[in-house]
Amino acid sequence: MSIENMIKNIGDGENVAAGKDFESVIAQKMSAALDAKKIELASKIGKKLPEAEEEQEIVNTEEGL
Repeated sequence: MSIENMIKNIGDGENVAAGKDFESVIAQKMSAALDAKKIELASKIGKKLPEAEEEQEIVNTEEGL
């Protein structure tokens, strides 16, 4: 299922097949977008851990004063 098939089906007047192709293309794009967002979130979570460690070091240093 691809955009080319969808366009061909629309041109041929096969609206049901074009609708199924459209749904398939949209599902693939949504899946790709969700995967990209998961990767983005995972990379942000991984970067925040060192910041938390730095804050803990500051607190420990202040307590020692």
